[in-house]
Amino acid sequence: MPFGITQTLHFIAITISLFLSSKAIAQDTLSLPLAGNINVMEVDAKGNFYVADDDFSLYKYDSRGNLITNVNIKTYGELSSIDCSNPFELYVYYQDQNILVFYDNMLNIRGELRLNDYYFNVACVARSFDNHIWLVDMTEYKMLKINKKGDVLIETPYLNNTLNNEIYPFKIWEYNNKIYVADSLNGLYQFDIMGTYASTYYINGIDEITQDCGLLYYHSSDHLYAYRMMTREPIKLKQKRAKLNNLCYSQDSLFCSFRNKIISYPADL
Repeated sequence: MPFGITQTLHFIAITISLFLSSKAIAQDTLSLPLAGNINVMEVDAKGNFYVADDDFSLYKYDSRGNLITNVNIKTYGELSSIDCSNPFELYVYYQDQNILVFYDNMLNIRGELRLNDYYFNVACVARSFDNHIWLVDMTEYKMLKINKKGDVLIETPYLNNTLNNEIYPFKIWEYNNKIYVADSLNGLYQFDIMGTYASTYYINGIDEITQDCGLLYYHSSDHLYAYRMMTREPIKLKQKRAKLNNLCYSQDSLFCSFRNKIISYPADL
């Protein structure tokens, strides 16, 4: 029996829905030569991947997963975070040693800052637009901007007083003249370029987060979400699955790691 108009429209709607669903979960996987299990990963504006593995090695791969260079300095211990927002200089933090190391884009060491000389309990660090350093000091619950000599350029009031709660920061970054601090319990805090508190985006249970313009992408309770910052609207992107590690964004794609592999997803909503 031929379809009527209603049945035809219903069929078209189902077809479009299935197409969009398949697009949302499409993925590509890169296996990285030499790397062990990936602990930390970031991707730069050119699509190059910087990864640190469980052997304390730091690697640079191109967008196709081809190894460019690597370095292993075991005396620094386990690597905690990578900031490659400057394509010519990496800021790499080793939290156990409380050392910030500056590498060039071929992973040659250009300097280091031993934060123990100034701050004893640093939760997270990031590069500023002018090649200084943002950090959250949990000894005094303050956010600081310092230079590479350790001199304080900007110092906020006590954050637990400003925010009126205990803080649990795990990531800091600067984006479009704003500073963001991700808190695993309370959500995301936004500050202006001078460190003045502006707003809180209340999101429960974040364990990974990245940003693109007015969108946040985050992982919480085994789900991946997009979050429209203007409307404060979370949108679930994928079905429940195992924890995504090292979520980052570049060139309209989301990336995460699994063992020694990088998995990419289209970031379309």
